[in-house]
Amino acid sequence: MLFNPVDSTWTMGMEFGNVKQATRIHAASMYQDSSTGKKNDVKILRNKRIVDRLSCHEIHIDSKEYASILWVTNDFNFNLWRIYKLLSHCGMMGEFVGKGDWFLWANKKGMILEVTSTSKSTGESYTMSITEINEGVLNSSLFSLAGYKISDIPEGQHCGPVVEGK
Repeated sequence: MLFNPVDSTWTMGMEFGNVKQATRIHAASMYQDSSTGKKNDVKILRNKRIVDRLSCHEIHIDSKEYASILWVTNDFNFNLWRIYKLLSHCGMMGEFVGKGDWFLWANKKGMILEVTSTSKSTGESYTMSITEINEGVLNSSLFSLAGYKISDIPEGQHCGPVVEGK
């Protein structure tokens, strides 16, 4: 799956034998209807920590259901928040969406390297970490859609099940 932040499209490709097929979804405003209206208490703290060699600052996000602690670096401008939000709308995050709602916060800057989300009702905790970031190390063939037949899903068309309450 490839996400293009320039035009807010994501493309999922599959190759079977000699057949290359991909679906591209134009998603700039597709998920807005199912992921608005959450009120979160956000605290940007002065605490600093090194995560995978990168300087991070701490953010606490509390909602009715979850308490989340995030470690965010300003060294990269990659909007993981938006990707989680998009994928939760399209039903692609499955079990992970049920383990927090930190990604619904608006006004995000920086890249999340670690998040721990705890359910206020059960006390169950979930941690996601991004590690081993290798800047500039890319195999461009992994991102090529050459030879793929691409089907487009237009802007605003529903792409999957809406996540309840998100």
